[in-house]
Amino acid sequence: MNIDTKDIYEFSALRIACHVESVNYFAGLLGYHFPEHDNDKNSEPMRTGYAYMIYSIYHKNFNLTDEYEKLYLDAHKTHHEHATHHIQHYKNIADIPDIRIYEMVSDWASANFEQKNIICIKNAICLGDWFEKNRADNTWTSHQLEIINKSIEIINKNTDEKIVRKIWEPVLDKADL
Repeated sequence: MNIDTKDIYEFSALRIACHVESVNYFAGLLGYHFPEHDNDKNSEPMRTGYAYMIYSIYHKNFNLTDEYEKLYLDAHKTHHEHATHHIQHYKNIADIPDIRIYEMVSDWASANFEQKNIICIKNAICLGDWFEKNRADNTWTSHQLEIINKSIEIINKNTDEKIVRKIWEPVLDKADL
């Protein structure tokens, strides 16, 4: 399948924009807004790796080459190490500022919604269950756990799935799932 690189980059930018809007929908439920979220994914060295991976996820007939998969894995690692809303950015989880925890939970909520409702990953687990399953892997402070659990509770209680699904419509209109 021969796809113009421009189309791959444009689709990726659209998906990232929808993700950021979704993150900010969830952040808004918590009283926050993160317009700069994931800005690095639209510039190198992250851009190409993310673009090809995103395109392959949303276009079932597009085969991701090993070369582009490696670019993605490198980009993903770099993004997680440099973006302040990822735990990998911190040597000590206790050093994560509260504001970044709110962004982190909003990011988790957006990713969870996308996996469960947009790309329909089988066995996708809900936000609270995911956190409970993975929280033992990290040493959160009691204050951080309080913020995370309260944020998840607010998001789960107040999310309007129709609004979030509408955020993702532009991606679905151009996808081949």
